[in-house]
Amino acid sequence: MEKNKIYGITIGILFLIAVILSFTSLTFIDSLRIVYGSLFVLFLPGYVITELFLKRKDVIETIALSFALSIAIVPLAVFYLNKMGMRINTVNSILTILGIIGISLIIKHRRKLYKY
Repeated sequence: MEKNKIYGITIGILFLIAVILSFTSLTFIDSLRIVYGSLFVLFLPGYVITELFLKRKDVIETIALSFALSIAIVPLAVFYLNKMGMRINTVNSILTILGIIGISLIIKHRRKLYKY
């Protein structure tokens, strides 16, 4: 990643935290949890899956598909795991999201390794 992209992402996250701090009575740690938790749940699983299947690198398309896929996949995975008997709580939800990300990264690595 280029330094400019990293700076842009950092400034964007700090801006979101500043907006949350300005309009609510939350602490800095709480606003940090909201921003990073939202990115973890609503963006990261879809981004990894989008990188797995999308060949072109259009930024707007990647971001939109990342949010859409995350919003579609994470609740479905948690719902079906609940139907199989696993309780819905914070730890199980985090493990489910990490499982989605991990499986997608393993598939991407195997594709790169075997060139298919």
